[in-house]
Amino acid sequence: MQHKMKIEAGHTYHYLYSAVHRAHKEAPEIWTIQECTRIMTSIMAAKPFSWRVVGITEAALKKFSEFNFRYKSRSGITRAHLIPRIETVRTLLASSEPLSEGEFLDIWLQNDRTVLCVKGENKATVPKFIEFENSDGELFSCHRVLAGWRHRRREQDHLRSLFESDI
Repeated sequence: MQHKMKIEAGHTYHYLYSAVHRAHKEAPEIWTIQECTRIMTSIMAAKPFSWRVVGITEAALKKFSEFNFRYKSRSGITRAHLIPRIETVRTLLASSEPLSEGEFLDIWLQNDRTVLCVKGENKATVPKFIEFENSDGELFSCHRVLAGWRHRRREQDHLRSLFESDI
């Protein structure tokens, strides 16, 4: 599935990735994979393109139905990365030189896909889920808070439609 997301000033994210890559190669005992993952998560988080939701587990869809498909804080619904962030960073740091801007952004966007799930389902392997189209990242898009996503009428209608077609 190809993404259609536009990243404004993508070259600036690439500059920061390149700096992290170079620091890791120069001093891997200081700039460990875990440390680089924390840094890259901070750089790439809370942007409209972050944590793109491409599906939902049946348990999360059922939980949303209990709240009339509205978001309710502390309801136990979260997002799970299909590919753990640390694996993405390992891929980005594996080469001897930083990847090109295009390669970097393609890998990041492909691997930053998430699924809505209930707490406890966010494990190393995400359970079976209902996939849906969101290549432009407009549904459940991130906003200024790392843990949050936009949950408007559009998202409610989308969830209701999935629930009704899944019954």
